[in-house]
Amino acid sequence: MSPEELGAFENQAAPTATPIPPPVTAPAETTPQADPAAVQPAGPPPQAPASGRPALRNIGRQLTDADLGTPGVQKLLVDLLDRADEENLSLRGYVDRYHEKDKEAAVLTEKLNRDRAVDIFFGTGVGLGGVIAALGPYLWEKIKTDTIPGTIALIVGLALILGASIGRWVKR
Repeated sequence: MSPEELGAFENQAAPTATPIPPPVTAPAETTPQADPAAVQPAGPPPQAPASGRPALRNIGRQLTDADLGTPGVQKLLVDLLDRADEENLSLRGYVDRYHEKDKEAAVLTEKLNRDRAVDIFFGTGVGLGGVIAALGPYLWEKIKTDTIPGTIALIVGLALILGASIGRWVKR
């Protein structure tokens, strides 16, 4: 490619959106002169929220009474209000479903905690009952003249095991 062709290629503009003409303002003699201090609010001007419209990102957000009186601005404001109302209605369903699921999660968490407590009591009852029940034959061997302590230990141990098992069965 020759340097002339290259230069012609570089000078071609990339296709862009058509530029927006500046707003038409009324002649200076028909607009009343306002006090600049009254028009300018104290502090920095408000910034537009980050939106999907880059052309509108840095635009000022203050509208004068004359701007609000134009039908185009009124239609845009009504359109934005309608969109906000529609979005509000569509999101209201998500809020309701969130609260339902939050309640459901709280109920399930409480049930899980109750099941853990039952499992802990069951394990403790079976463990202690097994140790006490196993103590019965040991006491029969050690105290050959009296079988009552061994029998009591066996009965208490079996009662603990049975009570823990029944408690688990009832809670489930």
